[in-house]
Amino acid sequence: MNITVNEKVTNFVDKKEVLAYASVQFNSGQFPNSLNGNLQVTTDDSIDVTATEDEIIAAAKKKIQALIVKAPAETTTEG
Repeated sequence: MNITVNEKVTNFVDKKEVLAYASVQFNSGQFPNSLNGNLQVTTDDSIDVTATEDEIIAAAKKKIQALIVKAPAETTTEG
């Protein structure tokens, strides 16, 4: 799986810098079993404003894997 961190967006809350989100782009697999897209990693994913690129990638990978598990399996019927 290839994951690229595009940007880290922060805001100031009560004069303190806090993480809004980190934007990542990902791709995995080979056609026809491939997956690609963009997502936002937030503090809900256990990262904060001091997170390194590697920490953001690890959190994104965990989030992507969780999304895959939750997705219903595609089924086809031939008749």
